[in-house]
Amino acid sequence: MKNGLLVVFLCFFTFTGFSQNPEGKTFLVIFDKAELKANKTTTDFIELSLMHIFSTKAYNGNSDAAILVKIPYEGIDKKQLGDLFIRVNDKKVSPLSEIAIQIIDLDESKLTYSVLLASYEDRMLKSKKANKALKATPVP
Repeated sequence: MKNGLLVVFLCFFTFTGFSQNPEGKTFLVIFDKAELKANKTTTDFIELSLMHIFSTKAYNGNSDAAILVKIPYEGIDKKQLGDLFIRVNDKKVSPLSEIAIQIIDLDESKLTYSVLLASYEDRMLKSKKANKALKATPVP
């Protein structure tokens, strides 16, 4: 009986550990407001095409319009997202890459940013040490 409970507990513990969902990917899709106006559309309308498939959030403001797209799995890259057909307006359907100025993989960018930040901090630390050494030497 104890062995049976132990096996059930270990199986439950193992399966819960392996059943974690992968984090997924996050993309930032940037649009030119003039191009959206020429196509008689908005980011909210484009978001309607994507929100049934992915988790999205449209942003409008003083700068370029953008849509934040969260994909629950890691099988899609920038090119595949750009090849997705979306409804631009009531009459036109086209790939996302034709309407978007740029599609940015934020996870990839975060890794690049962290590497650049680490190298910058190393450089600053070295320059501070060099400056301290110069200040420590007395000037006759």
